[in-house]
Amino acid sequence: MEVHHPHHAPNGAHLKKKFKEYIFEFLMLFLAVTLGFFAENKREFFVEREREHQYMQSFYEDLKRDTAELNAVRRTYIKQIGRLDTTVNYIFEGKNDTVSIAKLYELNLGTLGSRGVRLIERTTAQLKNAGGLRLVENSKISDQIAVYWHYASYIQAYGESTEELKIRAREKSYSIFNNNFYQNQERGNNKYKVKPGSKLMTNDKNTLIEFANRLTHIKNALNNVSIVLLDSTEKVAIDLMAALKQEYHVK
Repeated sequence: MEVHHPHHAPNGAHLKKKFKEYIFEFLMLFLAVTLGFFAENKREFFVEREREHQYMQSFYEDLKRDTAELNAVRRTYIKQIGRLDTTVNYIFEGKNDTVSIAKLYELNLGTLGSRGVRLIERTTAQLKNAGGLRLVENSKISDQIAVYWHYASYIQAYGESTEELKIRAREKSYSIFNNNFYQNQERGNNKYKVKPGSKLMTNDKNTLIEFANRLTHIKNALNNVSIVLLDSTEKVAIDLMAALKQEYHVK
């Protein structure tokens, strides 16, 4: 006689309870991961905003120094333009008396001196290494920074072009002015005085006119382009400083 053991059917209520526990545990885990994700994003957001503020404070300080530099260079260029203009007039008018020649020697010392624009690139380099303007949340300010960088780059490039003109003019001056007619009055400084009886190395009209033409080119480059660029760059810098002060309360 066979004995059949009854099979106990699973308890439906028990399975339903276990399923609800799994769902609950999954939801809790999902919620914990989601909250962690949002918390990390929030933390990164605050860190980036703090970095942005630090960069903008630093950039504001750079701009203050840049505007002072732009003004200093502008003053130098104005003086240089005056010396260039006087030298050119002396040459074109054919002045060759002793006083005029001594004056040409004196003017020659400061006519072709170099004074490039040295802008502060501390924060600019840091921003570019950090991914450019990605950290700047305000799109208007990021656009203004990009414009300032454009002007700064242009002013440096044009300065190199003008320096090349000066180098060529200096090369020409070596066949006109004899450095032996300069005397250093004070040891340890760059103050020179023209010796009495100074003479030009050549009185050839074409050589002198070519030199004057080169000086005229430099004068026009400084007056019509370099100073215009300096003024435009300064205005962009001042507007950007005002925007940074309003947005980030920098000092």
